[in-house]
Amino acid sequence: MSYLLEISDLNVTFETRFRTVPAVRNVSLAVGQGESVALVGASGSGKTVLGRSVLGLVDEPGVVRGSILFDGRQVVGRTEEELREIRGVGVAMVFQDALDGLNPVYSVGSQLSEVLTVRLGHSRAEAKERAIELMRQVGIREPESRFNNFPHQFSGGMRQRICIALAVGMRPKLLIADEPTTALDVTVQAGILRLIKTLQRETGMGLIFITHDLAVAREVSERMAVMYNGQIVEEGATEEIFSRPQHPYTRALLLAHPARAKSWRDLEPIPDEFVTDEPSSDNQTVSAPAPTASIG
Repeated sequence: MSYLLEISDLNVTFETRFRTVPAVRNVSLAVGQGESVALVGASGSGKTVLGRSVLGLVDEPGVVRGSILFDGRQVVGRTEEELREIRGVGVAMVFQDALDGLNPVYSVGSQLSEVLTVRLGHSRAEAKERAIELMRQVGIREPESRFNNFPHQFSGGMRQRICIALAVGMRPKLLIADEPTTALDVTVQAGILRLIKTLQRETGMGLIFITHDLAVAREVSERMAVMYNGQIVEEGATEEIFSRPQHPYTRALLLAHPARAKSWRDLEPIPDEFVTDEPSSDNQTVSAPAPTASIG
């Protein structure tokens, strides 16, 4: 099978004068054209750092080693100018906080139009028409009248939809969605998930959906990769993992999820430690990244 994205032996560390902190350790992952993969794990497990590595967005003191092939092109070690040729039209990312992806001093319409003008070469008139179309596509009502509104004039859910419009407006081959529904209420979350699935089906883009919510992962993905302490400890078809989890951390995540409990007494806390499949040289257990009582 020919893959759109191939990550091999990826390691990301943050190096300071006093210590070196490993964030991603020996990760390999492949995503095919049009395939949807959920990257699951607790906060601090390395999911976001892995996603940002694909776009070359790991800043100093971060150091990226290994191989990231996107559409046959190596990402690791590229210059900022070379990375700009990949970002947007190749890989786009939707961040957890919509305000991180929007400039508060420009209207949402002008931000959408600028992307289309600078990156796709549209005229100003074409860019405005396409921006309004994108706003309508992601569910913004009366986009013509809201074109000149600023980010603070939209709700959190609407801002997230604008960010998705910015990402898919470039028609990327791969979309990385980094917990885009975490801060939203359940009804808005459901609408965002439907939107992403619809856009993926219409455009044929690949999808990496980063989340700590197992129910969301099950909703959006065909395949799932479970991250723990910077490593992918289990990977496979989503339904297969839900029905027959192999790694103890995956089993703990499932047991801690509220959807599996009839009452709070049925919830099981995630243990502080697991032995990874690839133990450290001294063969000791590694600590989990600040687990909470439940994941979901």
